[in-house]
Amino acid sequence: MPSSVEPAHPVGHHTGPPGPTPVTPSSSDGNRVIPFGRRTTRTGRGRRTPQPAQPERVVAPDSPQQRLALDVESWFIAHKATLTDEAAAHVYRTTLDFLQVMLDSSRAEQRLNPDEYQHLTGMMRVLRDAPDAL
Repeated sequence: MPSSVEPAHPVGHHTGPPGPTPVTPSSSDGNRVIPFGRRTTRTGRGRRTPQPAQPERVVAPDSPQQRLALDVESWFIAHKATLTDEAAAHVYRTTLDFLQVMLDSSRAEQRLNPDEYQHLTGMMRVLRDAPDAL
């Protein structure tokens, strides 16, 4: 009768979902870069853990943030979508979160200098807030 204990997987063995092993960027010294910027919001049973309420950001009318939000919204409308739709706003923010991971990895690999990283990260933060400004 086979044992119910699974064998230990060797180091580097992919234990995630089927498909290719996820690529993790390497730093200049050959070590893998693992971004720790966001913690998972799921418990071990697949349920979301309660998240603290985020304070609503107030955007002044006709501010640069408001104008950017309107520009982004007009782009979405031209593509038959809107950021006022929660599902579209979620996908939009998820995409920007992934782009932020790419920026973090580029910074860790020293492909961006500190000023470039700060500038691009600031732009991402303002873009991420666009749905809230509408």
